[in-house]
Amino acid sequence: MRRKRFTGSQETVPKELLDHARRSLETDKLKKATKCVVCGAETSPTSTESLCWVCRRLKISAWREIEQQLAAQE
Repeated sequence: MRRKRFTGSQETVPKELLDHARRSLETDKLKKATKCVVCGAETSPTSTESLCWVCRRLKISAWREIEQQLAAQE
């Protein structure tokens, strides 16, 4: 069975939709990534804090350590 030849007039995706998709990708590239306030590394775009993943993990570890020390003192 032979494949049907593609002609330029047959478009699977409308040109307007392709243009819209290209424009939306360009705006994503233009967004500047926020920097970590501690070390200056790139942060996650979905992060509510201004910390990179390393500094965030260090902060969580420090909190746990403080909680353990407080529990031991009591």
